[in-house]
Amino acid sequence: MTLNPALAAMGPLGLVASSAASTIYTIVKDLNSGISMESSSPAPVNAVPDALKDALVDEELGERALCGVFYTHSRFQPLIHHMKNLREMMHRYGGGTVPASVGDSHSIFMVLPLRMSYNAVRLDMTHAREELMKKADESYAAMEKIDLDAEQDEVVKLQDRVDRETWSGPAEERRLRSQLAHHQQRIEAYEVHSTAAGRLVTESRRLRDIREFAWMKNFRIQTVEQVNGIKGRTAAGLHGKGSMIVTPKPLGRQIGVSVQFDWHEDNLFGHSYDWHGQIEIACNGAGAPMVVAGSGKFKERFLQHLTME
Repeated sequence: MTLNPALAAMGPLGLVASSAASTIYTIVKDLNSGISMESSSPAPVNAVPDALKDALVDEELGERALCGVFYTHSRFQPLIHHMKNLREMMHRYGGGTVPASVGDSHSIFMVLPLRMSYNAVRLDMTHAREELMKKADESYAAMEKIDLDAEQDEVVKLQDRVDRETWSGPAEERRLRSQLAHHQQRIEAYEVHSTAAGRLVTESRRLRDIREFAWMKNFRIQTVEQVNGIKGRTAAGLHGKGSMIVTPKPLGRQIGVSVQFDWHEDNLFGHSYDWHGQIEIACNGAGAPMVVAGSGKFKERFLQHLTME
């Protein structure tokens, strides 16, 4: 295995770029190896409610981060057991540390240390709540212009005439049906305004109840030189391609971030492997990161050597 300075030197993966378009980043090309990562996400990634997307920052809680390692391996125990030189090449880490969970029967092909960071903030909800209540008042005002009882009475009368076919001809039938449709639309408009007003008031109260929450702004991912002493590595002849999709996601009353990770690689033995996984991240009231859910090898391996900053 060889140390790859490009892993340490690589900057952000483009998750706060100016557009949502995917971008290819070459991480390393060394010893007939090639690794690339494609990332796509909204830009910037802010895990806040829609009503607070333009809210002013009330308190800066500082940058917070989660650091972990994703690594790949494959079982070649019989081959490696009988080919000592190949075994030494695949396990040559120098001063680095082999992940503890990887047994002697495994070959490590790639080690990718990652740092996921964000700015923890508390937001001023005053303006957002005022805007919500202003819109609620507009819906209530629209409701007051409609006499719901009178409209419902007219619908009952007109529907009865239509059902009994008590009209003098086609022209009167069209007029009755048009009047019926008009009053039905007025009732529907009343219900729409009523529903909207209720939702707006509920959202305003919800913001009041979560005013002590902290939120994640400018979520981003970087490769780093090492995590917990585990350094970035790649094996000779390894070709891999990965993708990360980062999206804000509701997590109960909180808004968090979902990181979907997919990785495919071909190694010098001519074998192909795929790894997948997903992590959901939020922050607590103090702004500290929390991994609240996830699945797959990406979650399993990233959490294995997880550190918080």
